[in-house]
Amino acid sequence: MKNITNLDIKRQRVGLTKELSAFAVVGVYKKSPMKTKLEIIGLVEVLKHTEKNYREALDLIFKLEKVKDVSGIISKLSKQKLEAKVVSDVERLAMIPKPAPKPEKNLVIPNDQLSYFIKNKLSVIVLTSFASLFLIFLIFNGSSRTSQNEGIHTNKNYEKETFISLSPKFGHKYVHTTINGISTTFMLDTGASSSTVSQAYLNRHIRSGFVNRHTHFIRNGDYITANGDVVNAEVWQLPSMTMGPKTIYNVEIAVMPGIEETGFLLGMSTINKLGNPKIDLTNNKIIIN
Repeated sequence: MKNITNLDIKRQRVGLTKELSAFAVVGVYKKSPMKTKLEIIGLVEVLKHTEKNYREALDLIFKLEKVKDVSGIISKLSKQKLEAKVVSDVERLAMIPKPAPKPEKNLVIPNDQLSYFIKNKLSVIVLTSFASLFLIFLIFNGSSRTSQNEGIHTNKNYEKETFISLSPKFGHKYVHTTINGISTTFMLDTGASSSTVSQAYLNRHIRSGFVNRHTHFIRNGDYITANGDVVNAEVWQLPSMTMGPKTIYNVEIAVMPGIEETGFLLGMSTINKLGNPKIDLTNNKIIIN
């Protein structure tokens, strides 16, 4: 049975299929009501990192709306009497921070089977003889037939696998972390750019001295929820976060109003701090080596 991701559901709901050209995406945007337009902008901002037609579509939308960036679109549509609402449930939250993150070289790309492409890298060797070139051809073909989960090296003893365990629950995957000695559980959402916590949770770290407004508050930012609402949130930087055997530093999080501690999201901006992660949802783990 084909598995469907949260991102697949969101893009299907607004009609952003993979087959659409950049101009077709703009056509869908133009025909949509204001709330749906905001939801489309949020999805396009995520999809632009992996699909070229959505990168081009976002530039065309900027020209159409006569703005320079996503915050300009949010401001323009908000001035047209778009009502901002407080988020009550963030399990389906798909947010776009301001400014938008730049695509990373090692961005992990989810496919339709809820697994991730693994790039096989071969060194380009300049050889002069025809026999040597033919040998490279054979090596390349053999490499392309290796298992997707094994990468280039099929020898299981070549490198010990290091990973972070995921806990499945009600169709979602959860990551257990430790922040300033406090056990904190996040729901993994590959369709969200940023990670989120509640104001009450942040206040615990302020009281302990782990963070303070002068050093760790970054900015206020407008975020787009999965249903198209605009929410203004404070963006803070946590000094460190531990996930399994890995500790990452200077982690940006959005402090969302009205959410409970059971509704925290772990977005791709945090996952990508692990280096070159590969998310294996089938086996419930994030491979980090």
